[in-house]
Amino acid sequence: MMTSRDFPSFEGAVQPRHELDVLPYFNRRSQPVVPIRSIGVEHKPELFAHFLALGEEDRYLRFGSVASDAQICAYVNRIDFERDEVFGVFNRKLELVAVAHIAVSCAPEKSCQAEFGVSVLPAGRGKGIGTRLFQRAAMFARNRGIQAMTMQCLTQNTAMMGIARRAGMEVHVAGSETEAYLEVPHQSLLSHLDEWVENATGQLDFVIKLGLHRPHPA
Repeated sequence: MMTSRDFPSFEGAVQPRHELDVLPYFNRRSQPVVPIRSIGVEHKPELFAHFLALGEEDRYLRFGSVASDAQICAYVNRIDFERDEVFGVFNRKLELVAVAHIAVSCAPEKSCQAEFGVSVLPAGRGKGIGTRLFQRAAMFARNRGIQAMTMQCLTQNTAMMGIARRAGMEVHVAGSETEAYLEVPHQSLLSHLDEWVENATGQLDFVIKLGLHRPHPA
């Protein structure tokens, strides 16, 4: 099977010498097929519904505190859909069973980073969705010249800790809190092709579910 090293690099970018060491999980091809779609401001109602459906423990693990409904609504309203990226996984009822928020920050004259946060409703757990969303987020960061992916979570958040370790992130545990860091490889022709396929798969899946969800005339 061909890899990105078989293709010319995009815009002259140089591939890291040890890319397999940087993203070991991402080079495995036996991954579950999870249609992931980019979420825009038009999907705010679905985002509200997703986060409000989280129980107290899940809110604590996702936000670091048992966020109230009002705090969750304020969080969704603060998302900058022009700067950040939000990915979602819809079920057949067009409900968001999983959401990843990639918050992008760029210091003046310094590299850009993307912080990853994810939540998966109970019905979607145990299917590798969280890991696939991280992979999709890293692909987004890579193809936009973002140099690093970061993640902050509570140490007791075993799901996030598992994602970080499977992705080969540098994990630093400081008591009840954990920070993780991953240097993202340079973009390539293949990485852009991969993203095009991911986008097409997610959009096709959404269109099919939208057609099934619409009421049919009698």
